[in-house]
Amino acid sequence: MSAKPSKQRANPPSPARPSPTSAPTATAADAATTSWIDSSDPRKRMWGKIILVAVWIYVGALCLLALDQTFHWGIFGPTVPPVP
Repeated sequence: MSAKPSKQRANPPSPARPSPTSAPTATAADAATTSWIDSSDPRKRMWGKIILVAVWIYVGALCLLALDQTFHWGIFGPTVPPVP
């Protein structure tokens, strides 16, 4: 016998599903989940664009690095001669 309490718990109730005939309605929570680029706040919109550009530059640099490693172009450093 163990002195530890039982770890069995009742299953949490499942969330109520809306009926298929009901139309979705906009709530205040929906307005809070807009993306940064679509925000009405110009500061958030600017940060969203900056982050998007930074991600694209990062992905482009990774692609360029992969091509550099494949074709030995030497863009990211001196080309290393093959080891004999």
